[in-house]
Amino acid sequence: MKPGMKSRNIKTAAWLLALILILTSILWIGVTSFQPTLESINDPVINWANFLIFTLLSFSIVRLLNHTYQSKTVYYRLAFFITLAIGSIQATLLFINQPTCGVLSALLFSAAGGFLGSFIAANITLGWAENNAPPSPEIKKQVFDVHQLHMGPKVRMPACKRLCDIVCAFISLILSIPIWIIVSVLIWWEDPGPILFVKNSVGRNGINFKQLKFRSMVINAEKDTGPISGYEKDARQLSFGSVLRKTALDEVPQLINILLGDMSYVGPRPQRTVLVHKYLETLPQFAARHSVRPGLAGLAQVVDTYDITPREKLSWDLLYIQKANLWLDLRLVCAAFYLVFALRWRSHPEPELVIRRWLNFTKPES
Repeated sequence: MKPGMKSRNIKTAAWLLALILILTSILWIGVTSFQPTLESINDPVINWANFLIFTLLSFSIVRLLNHTYQSKTVYYRLAFFITLAIGSIQATLLFINQPTCGVLSALLFSAAGGFLGSFIAANITLGWAENNAPPSPEIKKQVFDVHQLHMGPKVRMPACKRLCDIVCAFISLILSIPIWIIVSVLIWWEDPGPILFVKNSVGRNGINFKQLKFRSMVINAEKDTGPISGYEKDARQLSFGSVLRKTALDEVPQLINILLGDMSYVGPRPQRTVLVHKYLETLPQFAARHSVRPGLAGLAQVVDTYDITPREKLSWDLLYIQKANLWLDLRLVCAAFYLVFALRWRSHPEPELVIRRWLNFTKPES
């Protein structure tokens, strides 16, 4: 027997043994439901025991299937359904023999554990975040060097801008916890794998940073095309990914980037390093937009269309840098919310023009 095959068989046997032990624990809870002793066990203990046991059960099923057969994403959903079925049987036994026990909560904890086990197994195998097409050290250096030549003088933003960013990002991050949970479940359910997408982008002073987003596309979306800019009605998008993009909820993880100091709430929107590298070859002045921190909301994105040219982007960004102040930032944040959650859901042909007129901006010459 080949050493690799022997190791595979040992792992399969180990996960099979783990499954037997876990199922024995579940059976024990079911059997004790026939006995009065269960009355001495309060509901929280049962719930958290179920959560832990079913997390281990789902995780073990996935690992067993992956070691026994070729790894497939369908196994992650299959493991969840198996644990849900076993949890339903256990809940039925609990209800028949102890109707006063919190059967519904026990079932919910079992389902949550089953999902978490599959979720952890998928992310251990496929990664917790997809770092797609990271730029080479040479490209990072070339981008940085061009910025030192063409970025121009450093721009001083209002002194309290950074403090406002930290406070607002921290509050937003706490308030967005339900969004993190719901979005993570829906992304994973449609396409098991990493929830986060790492977009390597150019930050202040031309330095590459890891811009975080919720993954809105299939895994390895650029394997056939190479690094390209996203576009509307992109066939690579997940079904739920189109909703994420239309509502800009895929940008929520960038609150972490704001806290880390990579980004600001308002500023020029970050562009991928590999794409900026191409822009700089014909438009070295593009470096000037990175004299300030990139932002979660940007002027160009709320007052112009999605597919404007790099030169047009640069013109809008330089206009923002020239006029930047906290009052403008507040207006841009409000405009971004209005655009994303109201105008884009209506039949208006050019919603950005509505924002442009509201902000009283005229398109600068490119």
